[in-house]
Amino acid sequence: MLLVALIAVLYPQPPRVTTTIVQRQTLANKIFATGTVKPISRQIVMSQQLTGPIDQVNVQVGQHVRVGDTLLQLNHAAQLASLNAAKATVQQAQAALNQTKAQQAPAPRGYQAQLAGTIANEQSSLAQAEAQLAQAQAAYDATFIKAKLNGTVVIVNPEGIDSNGNPSPVVEVVGPARQLVIEVSEVDAVQIRPGMSADVTADAYPEKHWKATVTQVSDFAVAGASGTGQVEVDLQVKGPFTVPFGFQVNVNIVTETKQQVPVIPYSAVVQDGEQYSAYVVQGGRVKKVDITLGITTDQEVEVTKGLQAGEAVVVNPPTSLKDGEAVSVS
Repeated sequence: MLLVALIAVLYPQPPRVTTTIVQRQTLANKIFATGTVKPISRQIVMSQQLTGPIDQVNVQVGQHVRVGDTLLQLNHAAQLASLNAAKATVQQAQAALNQTKAQQAPAPRGYQAQLAGTIANEQSSLAQAEAQLAQAQAAYDATFIKAKLNGTVVIVNPEGIDSNGNPSPVVEVVGPARQLVIEVSEVDAVQIRPGMSADVTADAYPEKHWKATVTQVSDFAVAGASGTGQVEVDLQVKGPFTVPFGFQVNVNIVTETKQQVPVIPYSAVVQDGEQYSAYVVQGGRVKKVDITLGITTDQEVEVTKGLQAGEAVVVNPPTSLKDGEAVSVS
């Protein structure tokens, strides 16, 4: 036993390592984020927008409405009284003008000239009365809150206050078109541009996959829960997409694709501060080479400098491995 131990000290066995071959393949850089299904178009009625108390609610949650349908009816007793008074004033002004015109036609020429001045004044009075009627009609019409889009009622809350005492929509209508809204870090946001493609999944629909396109990247960041800046990104799904509003989705945005580039697994990368390297196996020994990394996936990374396709690199190299050391490849 002593002899075996002495031989092991004098003639140590080279460390056994596992290698992989640098492959050329197409690599896509993706940014992952979770988001929410939200409507593209929506109409929100807040209590601050209403000109009076609500007399009647004409819709309920889940109801489909079309443009022009009445959502709410406000108390309009005063507006109706003003409207009726304006209509009466117009009728009186019109009647006076008609009567003067009727007198003018058969009257002698000299008297007709006198009546012309009266007709001009009465025409002016009629125009003013019609303008007041238009204003009264608009005020009355404003007491009927109507749908501005074809869609579905998702909120009805006449009090306009939520359970925490905060302002809440009295009525909200959303259109059928859906979009995906995600938030990404500032670092990721600068890599995303409108037109980029994305893969979409939803935990609620494990067998479904959708394709989407980035439509908008916000030009400002908002502090997230962690205090870091978060940027909103909107996406439009291609084809049929019936995931309900408010559901959570998982989004992978493809920011860059490179064709047939040298690729190695993350496990072959050695990081020394800000420098990256890898161990290449040549003639039974390892050579530590500096490498420059490119785009990445969750498991692999592009090598833009330092390695060539076909070279063997050590996977999960031992921390004790040294440049030039002899190795045994398993």
